[in-house]
Amino acid sequence: MSFHWIGKSDCGSTVTLKKLDLSQIEKPSYATPDWITANSDLLRVGVSIDVETTGLSHSDDTIIEIGLRQFQFNKATGEILSVGKSYSSFQDPGRPLSKEITIITGITDQMVAGVNIDWSEVDSLLSEASVIVAHNARFDRPFIEKKSKISTQKVWACSIKQIDWFNKGYTSPKLELLNIYHGFFTDSHRAINDAEALLYLLSLPQPESQHSYLAELLANARRTMTQVIASSAPFEAKDFLKSRGYSWDSLNRFWSKLIYKDELAAETAWLEETVYCGTFGGITRDIALTDNFKN
Repeated sequence: MSFHWIGKSDCGSTVTLKKLDLSQIEKPSYATPDWITANSDLLRVGVSIDVETTGLSHSDDTIIEIGLRQFQFNKATGEILSVGKSYSSFQDPGRPLSKEITIITGITDQMVAGVNIDWSEVDSLLSEASVIVAHNARFDRPFIEKKSKISTQKVWACSIKQIDWFNKGYTSPKLELLNIYHGFFTDSHRAINDAEALLYLLSLPQPESQHSYLAELLANARRTMTQVIASSAPFEAKDFLKSRGYSWDSLNRFWSKLIYKDELAAETAWLEETVYCGTFGGITRDIALTDNFKN
């Protein structure tokens, strides 16, 4: 499937990009104050979140900036009804930033010097949310949970893993590219900009179904995930497992993969036919919704 590039001219020779403006999120016409009062049972609060860090290691690196934006949505349809409170702050990591991180983020040592994140403010925003959304929750969540106990109790949704961008024609799920393909841009690769860009992206209708991307994300965030561990898999099956999306755990020495539980029967059938050449010899473990994307 070829993706629909918003902003591309009819002749296909030019593309027009608009600067991100959250006020342009289209709210459903039915969501009047009277409707909202009468349908409070359908209203939920979400938080779009992003962090910038000193590096990629959850054990050795630390947050240098956080950005959050609340939003209200219709839990039945996935439509965004309003955009709410936000919070953004730098964090002094206590050591000089690398040149690479400054180039990527635009954040300098001078910008973070002596500044600290107010984690009570972060927790206040997160406490009101029924779902926390990140565009790579497996990266963001462990950093957040070093400081926020509220986060550990919440359902996280990942807009990389829980939206099928590839089969929509987008061969890269990078947020910057998805923004461009959907006709908008932000000033820089910064936490609050990325959190708000993600929220705007999720509000857009999908070309085929006209349901929002948020609707797909929420539906998948409600599905139980299962870790499939291909323990005792023969060595010669490693290429099959890798191409299937399994990752090698060098500490525990097994191949594993996270799938939706309703896909388990098909997955074990594939393992029996391709890897074990007989009865499935591995282990499966269901993941609680509140444990998705933890470290």
